[in-house]
Amino acid sequence: MAPTLKDYEIEYRYYKDGDFGSLNQVIFNSPRQGGGVDFWSLGWLGIDLYSYEQEKTLLNILLEPDHQKEKDEALKRLQELL
Repeated sequence: MAPTLKDYEIEYRYYKDGDFGSLNQVIFNSPRQGGGVDFWSLGWLGIDLYSYEQEKTLLNILLEPDHQKEKDEALKRLQELL
């Protein structure tokens, strides 16, 4: 997905003790929109995307570990919106 983010500033964060285990987080921002993807060690996936131009949330998703199909679909949707 990184090539999709060529016009974005990207920041990688790591938190040892989060709500669902350790957290690897990718934060991305551009003048048009910003958001992040949360990868939890216990298998949870969080995705959020906000449009600064439209002033609205485009994605706000938190998926459980056993929802792999939904995770793949959500990541694809994020990529389409970027």
